[in-house]
Amino acid sequence: MKGVNGDKKAVKLAYDIFLSLRDTEPNNALIEAYYGSTLALLGRDASQPLEKADKAQEGLDALNQAISRDPKNKEIRMLRSNVCLRLPESFFQCSKTAVEDISFLLDRYQKNPSYLTNNQVNELIEDLRTAYKNMGKPDEASKVSQRFSKLTSKKKK
Repeated sequence: MKGVNGDKKAVKLAYDIFLSLRDTEPNNALIEAYYGSTLALLGRDASQPLEKADKAQEGLDALNQAISRDPKNKEIRMLRSNVCLRLPESFFQCSKTAVEDISFLLDRYQKNPSYLTNNQVNELIEDLRTAYKNMGKPDEASKVSQRFSKLTSKKKK
């Protein structure tokens, strides 16, 4: 979390740890996802535009690989949607992927209310609105609250 909050040293340390873990467990989808997330953070922190883009794309590729290995993993879906929402839509066009991941998570939650916490549900609904806005779909964004109002009111009871 220190890295997510801007600590560049923490990002580098996390990257080194996940790179090492990735070498020891090359088929572990969760390690691949965290590795991808750290690459995206390295891209965020890079000073050169080309390096920013390359690291972010490498991170997305690793996150996509992680999803292909374990498509039902909640933590991996959350990681990928968070990364996708924070990358510039005009360059990466991955808000659609964020919508896919968030929809997957909210669908699972509708089937099993213990799948997500109250905070996770509220954050995902807000993230879904943001993803639609990023895609240039303000009408879809405004429909999200109506579509999921039952989820948030049911969860508050």
